[in-house]
Amino acid sequence: MSTAFRGHLQFAAWILTAVSLVIVGSKPLLDIPGPKVQYDTVDLGMVGSSVGALFMALALGLVALSVRRLPPGLAPALAALLLLGLLSVLDLLLLAPRDEFLQTFAATGLRDIFGSYVPPKKGIVTQAAQLAVGFAPVALFAVLLLKPEWFSVEWMRWVTLLVVGGAVVHCLIAWLQVAGVVPYTFFFKLPGGNIGRASGGYFHPASLGRLLIFAVFFLYAAGDRLRLRPVLRLGVLALLVATAVVSTHRVSLLCILMIMAALEARRLPAMGRWVRGLPLKVFVAGAVAVAAVLAVLLFRFGGFLWQRGAFLVKNVGSLDVTNKDFMRGRGEIWFHYADAWGDAPFGVWLTGLGYEPWNAHSDSIRVFVVWGILGLVLMGVVTVSLWRTTSRLITVEARWVLAVLYITTAVFALTQKPTSYSYYVWLFIFGHMLLLVFHPLAEPSAVAAQHSMRPRSTPGVQA
Repeated sequence: MSTAFRGHLQFAAWILTAVSLVIVGSKPLLDIPGPKVQYDTVDLGMVGSSVGALFMALALGLVALSVRRLPPGLAPALAALLLLGLLSVLDLLLLAPRDEFLQTFAATGLRDIFGSYVPPKKGIVTQAAQLAVGFAPVALFAVLLLKPEWFSVEWMRWVTLLVVGGAVVHCLIAWLQVAGVVPYTFFFKLPGGNIGRASGGYFHPASLGRLLIFAVFFLYAAGDRLRLRPVLRLGVLALLVATAVVSTHRVSLLCILMIMAALEARRLPAMGRWVRGLPLKVFVAGAVAVAAVLAVLLFRFGGFLWQRGAFLVKNVGSLDVTNKDFMRGRGEIWFHYADAWGDAPFGVWLTGLGYEPWNAHSDSIRVFVVWGILGLVLMGVVTVSLWRTTSRLITVEARWVLAVLYITTAVFALTQKPTSYSYYVWLFIFGHMLLLVFHPLAEPSAVAAQHSMRPRSTPGVQA
C-alpha cells in the first residue's frame, strides 16, 4: 500500500471520526424533535444514532487498514461483540425448532409492564441492531488508541459541553412540564388517578434520567478541563439534581447521588479554600442571592417537590418478590421468567432466545434471556476489556472515577437495561475516552500539541 493511499484513507477516517464525535455530543438535541411515544420511531435521534454508528465502524475499518493492526487491548471486546452478533444469527436459525417453547411467551392478559407481544424474528433482528448501534463507540475508542492525536483536549471538551448542554435543555423542558406549559408525555397509573412525570424532551423519565446521570458524571470526570466557573458548575449540578427529583425516577436519582457522594469528597478541600478566599462582600452577596433563589423556588414549587419526595419514599409496594407490586411489577416478571426457564431446552440456556419476549427490567436477566450463558460470558469479556484497556492508561485518581462509573452502571442495571439503551452505552464508552484524553497516565505529546482536531500531516504524506 502506497504512502499516498494510506494518507487518503486516514484523512477519510479523520473526517468520519470528527462527525461521529459531533453526533455523540449533539444526540440529546437530536432526540427532542419528533413524536413522544412508547415505541421506537424513525426520528432525527434514531437517524443520528444509525449514521453515527456506521461512521464509527467505517473510521475504525479505514484506520486499521492503513496501519494494518488493531489495538491489542480492545481486540477481545471487538471479538466478543462479533460473537454476540453471531449468536443472534444462530438464534434466528433456531426459531423453528424452538417454536413450541416460544409459545410460552405469547400468552395474553399480562400487565403492561411485561411489554407488548414481540414476534420472535422481529425481536431478534431488533436486538442485533441495538447491539451493533449501541456498542459502535468501541470502534471509536479503538480509533482513539490508534490515533490519539485526532482527539485533542479541546475537541473532547466541546463534545462534553454539548452533552451537558443538551441535558440542560432537557431539564428546562422538564420544568416547563412541571409548570404546565409543556404537556406531560408519561403518567403513573394510580388508584386515585394518573400523575404526570417530567421527562424532558423524551417520552419516558428513564430516558431523561440516563442523560442526567452522565451529565453529572461528566461534570466531575472532566474537572477543570471544561473551564466552567465554580458558580456556573454548581448551578448546573443543582439543576440536574432537582430535575432528577421531579422526574421521580428513583434509580436515576440514586445513581446521581452515588456519583456526587463518591466524587464530591475530592473537591471539598479546594471548595473550602475557594470560599474562604472570597471577599466578605462577595460572599454575603452570593449567599443572599442563593437564599433568594431558593425561597422563590420553594414558594413556587415547594408543595410539588414535597409531594414528589413523599411519593418517592412511600411508593415501595409489596416485599413479596412474586407479587405484582414488588418493585412495580419487576418481581412478577422475574418470577415468570424463572418459571419458564425451568422447561427451557439446553440450547436456550446456552445461547438464549435472541430477543426479549417480556421486558426483563434487569440487564443481567436481559442479556441471559437474549444470548444465554454464552452471552453473559461475552458481555463480561467486553466489560473487562474496556476496564483493563482504560485503567492502565489513566492516572490513579482517574481510575477511581472510572470505578465509580462501573459501580453506578451496575446499580442502574439492577432494574434497568443499560446495554440495550444505545445512548447509555455511547456515553458509557465516551466516559472511558474522556478520562483517557483528560487524565492520561503519561501525557501523549501528540495530544498535548494539538489544539484542533486535524491530521498531523496532509493526505499523501502521512504514513
